[in-house]
Amino acid sequence: MKTTGITRRIDELGRIVIPKEIRKNMHLKTGELLEIFLNDGETITLRKHSIIDKKDEFLIKYVKALADKLKANVYITNLSDVAFSSNEEIIGEKISSELEDLLSNNTRFNNLDTISLTAKKVISKPFYVYQLSPNGDLSGLLIIEYKNNEEGKNEELIKFSTAFLEEYFENN
Repeated sequence: MKTTGITRRIDELGRIVIPKEIRKNMHLKTGELLEIFLNDGETITLRKHSIIDKKDEFLIKYVKALADKLKANVYITNLSDVAFSSNEEIIGEKISSELEDLLSNNTRFNNLDTISLTAKKVISKPFYVYQLSPNGDLSGLLIIEYKNNEEGKNEELIKFSTAFLEEYFENN
């Protein structure tokens, strides 16, 4: 655990203020949910809450089947890391700061020629990025990286998959 040297008092309602520098560094916004963990009798950990954080067997199989059908690499991210992927080597890796910035600025991804998914993985055209917004809140991305010129042939399947994933994350 990295120490910051910052201390805060608990107010009469039990609240503490998270310093601006930490909120900025973690891309925390007003109203964002945090998970609270009690590690032992003396340590509390806060983590950004993400509904796209369940490494369940069904979604692992779904992503692999979708990748096979589309003849593409498929990635599902939350707002901080790669949660699911047909490329197992990058599951759990932190998304790049470039991708975080694009997410926070709500930039149109499909106008780009390349995008850094993680520090190690750069995706080049043809690729498509779809926002996952279960409950109306941006929670992550579905990224399709085509291996050859199969792009555009399965648009209905991708629309269905995006809607299905949003519904799945809302209800699980």
